[in-house]
Amino acid sequence: MSCVSAIAEPLTPEAIIVDAARCWRETVDRHRPILPTLFARLERRGAGFLAPAIAALLAIHEVWSGRRFTAGDTTVPILTDDERTLLDLLEATEPPAFPLPAQPGLTGPLRIALRSTRILLRRVIGHDLGEVAGTAAQNAIFFAVSRDPSLLSQDRQATLKTLDAA
Repeated sequence: MSCVSAIAEPLTPEAIIVDAARCWRETVDRHRPILPTLFARLERRGAGFLAPAIAALLAIHEVWSGRRFTAGDTTVPILTDDERTLLDLLEATEPPAFPLPAQPGLTGPLRIALRSTRILLRRVIGHDLGEVAGTAAQNAIFFAVSRDPSLLSQDRQATLKTLDAA
């Protein structure tokens, strides 16, 4: 069985990340080949190139935090706390303050995995997660944006409303 998504249009970086995280979790849990399955799922959206970065990011995050990543059901468009945290991580410039990471020595590799995923996502999709309308010079830090909803892109607002609808 391949990964199935409940995440509909608009095609946003957030939707791609959540969809990929859910596919990754399902693939790991079913003991299936991770990269080929994740690549096939992402390639449906023209983002197959992201598969290694997302797989590495999620694997490093699990070991760093010492917790299993909890993804939502692939058929339900409601975000889990871990999915929200993942989106927040990708919007931040630093990993979160975690009370006691299980593997604090992996903070550096986690930063690199986050940065790599941000860069590849921007390359594949053409814009950042939560990108503020404006020029690239005005948005110099990848993904770091205000929490003010009026400053979020229309796509980000629409995706969050869709995913939060119960």
